[in-house]
Amino acid sequence: MTRTKFPTNAKTISGFGKSRRRALAAIAAAFGGLAAGCGPDATAERPWTGARFPDFALPGLDGTLHDSARHAGHPLLVNFWATWCPPCRAEMADLETLHRKLGPRGLRLLAISVDNDVNLVREYVRAERLTFAVLLDAGQQWAGNVMRVPGFPATYLVGRDGMIREALVAPRPWAEEATLARVARALELD
Repeated sequence: MTRTKFPTNAKTISGFGKSRRRALAAIAAAFGGLAAGCGPDATAERPWTGARFPDFALPGLDGTLHDSARHAGHPLLVNFWATWCPPCRAEMADLETLHRKLGPRGLRLLAISVDNDVNLVREYVRAERLTFAVLLDAGQQWAGNVMRVPGFPATYLVGRDGMIREALVAPRPWAEEATLARVARALELD
């Protein structure tokens, strides 16, 4: 079996500058049309800021079912991603940092992979030493049909009341202090 080598952070993606922030900005610019929701789905109604986050029931990598009831009353950061998506991979290290810093304050981070190959996702998570919950949406059934995600990565900040506080498309510098403070403020973390 051939092993796939994944970049560990934005610094390892060839062609980008030294700082993660510049790399993420370059990726966002490169995928600007996708991030803006261009394409045939651009005008489709989808859950955005101020809407209730739709109910879900998705398996985790360990087979555990994660559903709306299990996470009710908790602030959530829900990130849609894929191993084949360079901007998604670029922000994973930052999401891990965010999880380690804000998890103890009550934040639950759910990373929903839209990959079809569960083993590839499992290998990636193990290689990157990700500690947050990774859920599976093979074939993008929930991401496409319910959430109508316009591009990857897409992230939703969901309050304890189940309402979407922010809906973001494109990578973010999740580990930067200003971003951590913004997430903590938006989700009213203790």
